[in-house]
Amino acid sequence: MTKAEMYFEFLKDEGYVPRYDNDGDIVFKVEGLSYILFASEEDPEYFRLVLPFFWKIESPEERQRVLAAACRVNAEIKVVKVYPVEDNVWASVELLFDPADGFKPVFNRALRVLRHGVEHFTELMRTPLQ
Repeated sequence: MTKAEMYFEFLKDEGYVPRYDNDGDIVFKVEGLSYILFASEEDPEYFRLVLPFFWKIESPEERQRVLAAACRVNAEIKVVKVYPVEDNVWASVELLFDPADGFKPVFNRALRVLRHGVEHFTELMRTPLQ
């Protein structure tokens, strides 16, 4: 079984409705947000769960605030990475598991911490500059 198939079956068993995207990665929704589990078949131990496109960068000034808020989230929230991708902001949880199915017991926590990081970022962005 490939890693993508393992992720797909796990998500189905957990009650999600996964689908494959054009790159063979797995997309699924939680509370109206679309997440991606990157299969990365060439690196069996690598686990990457992403919430893409959750914040649109509207100006160069906002990009500077995004970078500052992302650095703060990355420093304060365990295992979460927040970063710009072109004019959008993405967040991810990246972990290593050996064996590759070791992600299963921590999957729900990974989702929660990812959502927490995004909420913290959003709060920082919505706080007026002083």
